[in-house]
Amino acid sequence: MSDGDADLVQRALAGERHAFAALVEVHLPRARAIARAVLGDHAAADDAVQEAFLRAWERLGQLAEPGGFAGWVAQIVRREALDRLRRADRQRERPLPASDPPAKAPEPEDPRLERLRAALGQLTAEQREILALRYEAALGYEEIAATLGLSLANVEKRLYRARQALIKLMG
Repeated sequence: MSDGDADLVQRALAGERHAFAALVEVHLPRARAIARAVLGDHAAADDAVQEAFLRAWERLGQLAEPGGFAGWVAQIVRREALDRLRRADRQRERPLPASDPPAKAPEPEDPRLERLRAALGQLTAEQREILALRYEAALGYEEIAATLGLSLANVEKRLYRARQALIKLMG
């Protein structure tokens, strides 16, 4: 993927907008998965991904190694999602105006899926993020390490611990 990415990055830097659009198309599913892993909300994740790709376009000339676009854009997506999460936390600290009660959530199709969601909700944000990067974004250990700025050994350890915690909660 990095050879193709490198070519598309070079073409985008030369002014070919459709080359950057091709990069977005290739990396959009993983970018969405990363943002959802951090934010837990599809709409917020899509907003974060859109902003992250805009930032990537603006900063494309700063990419040191064109073949490393995947990891570079993953880091931008993750930072944008974390920034949005922090802003949302600050907003929650302020009192909200009175409003209508939230609508009742639809019934789940599968009770096992509901148990899994409940268990995932009890994990730490760090555990949810690393599991989502591995299983939802389908990133390899090296890609996770690059995205999170961790060593390969630390990724392996965190994934193991997150899996064990999930298994215990699903017990």
